[in-house]
Amino acid sequence: MALNDNDLAAVDVLPAALRPDRLYYDTGVLLDRDDFVDEQTYHRSRLARALGYLGGSGTLVGLKVVAARPAPGLELQVGGGLAVDRFGRLIEVPRPWCLRLAPWVASKSSDALRAALGPAGVVADLYLRFVSRGRGATPAFAHGAYDATDALVPSRVRDAFVFELVLRPEAKDDPAATNHLPRQRFAALRAMAPADRPNAVRAALLDGWDDALARPNGESLAPLQEHAVGVDAAAVFLARLRLPAGAPDADGRPVFDLDSFDNDHIDNESRAFVVPNDMLAAVFAA
Repeated sequence: MALNDNDLAAVDVLPAALRPDRLYYDTGVLLDRDDFVDEQTYHRSRLARALGYLGGSGTLVGLKVVAARPAPGLELQVGGGLAVDRFGRLIEVPRPWCLRLAPWVASKSSDALRAALGPAGVVADLYLRFVSRGRGATPAFAHGAYDATDALVPSRVRDAFVFELVLRPEAKDDPAATNHLPRQRFAALRAMAPADRPNAVRAALLDGWDDALARPNGESLAPLQEHAVGVDAAAVFLARLRLPAGAPDADGRPVFDLDSFDNDHIDNESRAFVVPNDMLAAVFAA
């Protein structure tokens, strides 16, 4: 694997349950790798925690999922955009991205496809996940064999992303059911009478500290109801797909009708949104 293709998960310590400390500088103190990592971690984690609680996790702008049919065949296209994951990390997709659906279907086993087949077709969810990627290379003589002159490490780390399309057998009977879709943090306020909302808002904020996210005792981040089994618990849910398919053939594979797949089979609306302040100001005429 090429140097720049490595997922530098060890460099990103934000998923760890930690309370970062600021580095203390003084004349004559020697600094090593851990000191610089701690310096970055402190500032990144404070910003991420603020973003995570100010707006929650979800889509900030863009990232609309649509069906397209360029020359190679049917594609699932995701527009450029910006999201915030559950750790408060920004995930930026700078340009449209695509996933060819026919090869994806072909890569799945018959058993897995049958398990996700319901009255509306085969149900799958699309997620966006944060990853760290190395960029460039620089010599590191104390890396690996200490007498080597060709030891290299990445010279930069880029905040990157991965899309994951995952079958959802749990949702096959009713893809629109809310028990496997994102739930807004303050959804209960919507049903209240306007006169009751100010007190309810204060109560929700006073009780809003999320131990599952803060993890003061070092627990792993627990998945939310929209996360499929095996999906990163910090991943951002983008869309639910209903792939047209009928009863299995003689080989046990559902018979797909991808020619009829269009935007009506894509649910972009059930995702969680991080609403910008200027949009709230426009809505409420502030």
